[in-house]
Amino acid sequence: MKTDLEIFKPFVKKNKFARRIDGLNSIVYTRVSSKEQAKGFSLETQKRVIEENCEKMKLNVVAYFGGTYESAATDERKEFDRMLKFAQQSKVKISCIVVYSHDRFSRSGANAIYIASELRKQNIRIIAVTQPTDTSTSTGIMQQNLQFIFSQYDNDLRKEKCMAGLKEMLLNGYWPLKAPLGYDKITRKKRENVGLEERQKITVNETGKLIRKAFYWKAVDKLTNAEIMYRLKNAGINMYKQKLTKILNNPFYCGIISHNLLNGQLIEGKQEKLVPMDIFLLANNGKGANVTWKLDKDFSEVPLKHFLKCGECGSSFCGYQVKKKGLWYYKCNKTGCKCNRSAKTLNELFAEKLNSYTLMSKYIDPVKEEFFKYFNESEKESLNHSSILKGRLTEIAGKMEKLEERFVIGEIDNELYQKFLSKYRKEKSEIELELDGMRFRNSNLENRLEKYCQILCNLNVLWTSNGYKGKLELQELMFPNGISYDREKSDFRTPEINEVAFVMSDIARDLEEKEKGTYDFNDQKSLLVPPSRPNMNDILEDTRDLARIWDMYGYLVKDRLQDINLKKYANRQIN
Repeated sequence: MKTDLEIFKPFVKKNKFARRIDGLNSIVYTRVSSKEQAKGFSLETQKRVIEENCEKMKLNVVAYFGGTYESAATDERKEFDRMLKFAQQSKVKISCIVVYSHDRFSRSGANAIYIASELRKQNIRIIAVTQPTDTSTSTGIMQQNLQFIFSQYDNDLRKEKCMAGLKEMLLNGYWPLKAPLGYDKITRKKRENVGLEERQKITVNETGKLIRKAFYWKAVDKLTNAEIMYRLKNAGINMYKQKLTKILNNPFYCGIISHNLLNGQLIEGKQEKLVPMDIFLLANNGKGANVTWKLDKDFSEVPLKHFLKCGECGSSFCGYQVKKKGLWYYKCNKTGCKCNRSAKTLNELFAEKLNSYTLMSKYIDPVKEEFFKYFNESEKESLNHSSILKGRLTEIAGKMEKLEERFVIGEIDNELYQKFLSKYRKEKSEIELELDGMRFRNSNLENRLEKYCQILCNLNVLWTSNGYKGKLELQELMFPNGISYDREKSDFRTPEINEVAFVMSDIARDLEEKEKGTYDFNDQKSLLVPPSRPNMNDILEDTRDLARIWDMYGYLVKDRLQDINLKKYANRQIN
């Protein structure tokens, strides 16, 4: 007896989205990437071609989405999200999303593949009228996925070229983005027969003149940010605290370009300077945005706090006062370390450490003489390297000339010309930067070396007589990475020492040993070479900043030294 299957129909499992499998209801999505494209005929062309194909496939267009400019690099788009929500939740069961091409739907590659996969689970197909594929088969799905991947690849290529162009402009001192508040940016089109310097001009506007006043209020008048915001509000500019801080910390206003594409490199820009560099630094207390001095309390009794590290766990020491006793202490910040020492004891120990680098006045002249020998020896190496770099510059200039000649006579197209021109310019810029770093005026070396000698001769006195800030400056000058305390040996370890001070004190010790007859220059190590030979560029950088450091210490010595003889000596050295 043949079973009648109709009686089992109540038990049939139904697909939630079965009505969409052979459905003809569709929605249309059109898109362009930029505002300029939206003004043209591209959107109209997309819509017309889609409607013609929908008519041929007998699809019923229920709704239209898009019709505007949205970047397809990301799928977080207002119209795109609205279209997906409608397709998935509409009471009118949507079976197709019709687009002009797959890159009009999305350029996000893997994410576009995922969205298409989730739509297929709901029996919603993506139909690209200019790239027809049958997504009911595995082959068709693979073809559609490849289209999405190639769309992302094309997008990545465009982005790469765009980023290279932006970086090239930044390296040449031009700002390719929207100008910061206070500036007007005038840009002429490329087709105009003018150079880059004429195509872009960034000038200070009326708002910028008020911002200039804000810098002077901060740098010269020492006003707080709240007072500056109040004055700006009275002048017609409403500004919140974070915005003002961002402006005051932006070196663009003093003519310097900084951008994440430059990877930490600073470039002198072509824009009009709003304020001089010294005013910008004064407005920022001479330091960057992330470095501040906390002077709300007098910490002159614990100048080593944060600078001193625990030799056991590596944590920084903090400073605190026992008010009942009126005594200061250093304590390791790590819970459970229990490294607690008297501030007076560690300060005296640090002063003794400084004594080991103190230069006796009778050795000043011989130390300078030996240091000059060391400097000249290192300079010879720099000169050799400099000649090599100059040779490379000449070679690159020749290549650029040949490249331009080949472009003029038509041997290569514009794309190849721009590609290699950008490459050669980058190489040239890197070499020129390296050469700039090697330049140094020997005429100033003797004066700067003399000031170093003055500091090293009075090292202990300068530290003990200075206030909190002066002590910090001197500590960081001598030991750039701080010091650590070994509680078992009750001694300091110094991971890094100022290279100039190290070389000069090392020379002085060798001279002292020679004077005592315990050292033979011919048999022992050279005076000029310490165990780890310092980099001359670092030494030269130290000597460039030396005048500023000595000036500060000199006036601090004038104000604070009580001993009459030391005071006279300091004044004589400063003058």
